[in-house]
Amino acid sequence: MQSLRSQSYSNLEIILVDDGSPDDCPAICDTLATQDTRIRVIHKENEGAAFARKAGLDAASGQYVLFVDSDDWLDTDAVASCVKIAQRDSADCVMFGYIREYPEKSIPNPLFPFDFSYDTKLSEEKIHRRIVGLMGEELSEPQRIDNLSSFGMRLLRTEVARHGRFVSDRIIGTSEDTIFNLYALDGCRISYINRCFYHYRKTNAQSITTAHKADLAEKWDVMYSVIQEYIDNSGKAEAYHTPFLNRVACGMIGLGLNEISSSTNIWQKSRRLKAILSNPLYVEAFAQLDTSYCGLKWKLFFFLCKARAAFPLAVLLQIMNYLRSRVAG
Repeated sequence: MQSLRSQSYSNLEIILVDDGSPDDCPAICDTLATQDTRIRVIHKENEGAAFARKAGLDAASGQYVLFVDSDDWLDTDAVASCVKIAQRDSADCVMFGYIREYPEKSIPNPLFPFDFSYDTKLSEEKIHRRIVGLMGEELSEPQRIDNLSSFGMRLLRTEVARHGRFVSDRIIGTSEDTIFNLYALDGCRISYINRCFYHYRKTNAQSITTAHKADLAEKWDVMYSVIQEYIDNSGKAEAYHTPFLNRVACGMIGLGLNEISSSTNIWQKSRRLKAILSNPLYVEAFAQLDTSYCGLKWKLFFFLCKARAAFPLAVLLQIMNYLRSRVAG
């Protein structure tokens, strides 16, 4: 909160959404509103992060919006820098990098190595398509499948943001930001600032979740059907079919790490992985995946997935998760 109140761009409307919090958060929000006239508070029933963001967006009256989660923060010049670029380029969206903030270290994650300003055609080819899925050389880093999808790392024209589609993570598990951006960024002009303005707090070094989600694979089936629905209705089926299948294949990294985080034994984890890999959508995805740009680790990972070799895959995932925890910790 302090990073928002300290922005060098002072003409702000700060909307705090209390999503039915059971702790003292509602009272804290109300107190802050009495201390700063720029702050507005919305109290609502708990519906999850996606609909908390929608409530804030519905209430927004400014020309631009930027989403910040409650435990994250921004550099003090983030808004001013983004608004300047948006006005200079007539951009609908200004993207920027982020920093993973662990208790013991900070890890910068720039999205691209250079600034750019794309028209609508290049934005679709370089950004929007990549939100659907990776292609070509991008597959050298399959773990970055959702690197461009986050709600937080962008300033959006408000009218553009209102084209986004909000789907609860209670229905699709995760990736509600991917669905939102598919709809919001369709036909947009996008610019990028090669700075990491957004600080994403990570409390531990684990993978996509801090706790095992037993039904994540089933919820991701719903998520993939929502993405497929968008592709079918947008007239982009030919251009986006392969990226979509690549998303399914690369998504197995996060899904696999979730499965091996369960409290079951290695054999039970293997059986669960086998069931997922036998899903016809996954079979099709791995059958067509081009791994020529992948390093040895990812070549092995995708080979095991394609072969549905569940037990060695489970062992590899456990090794990967251990190494990830060492790097981040």
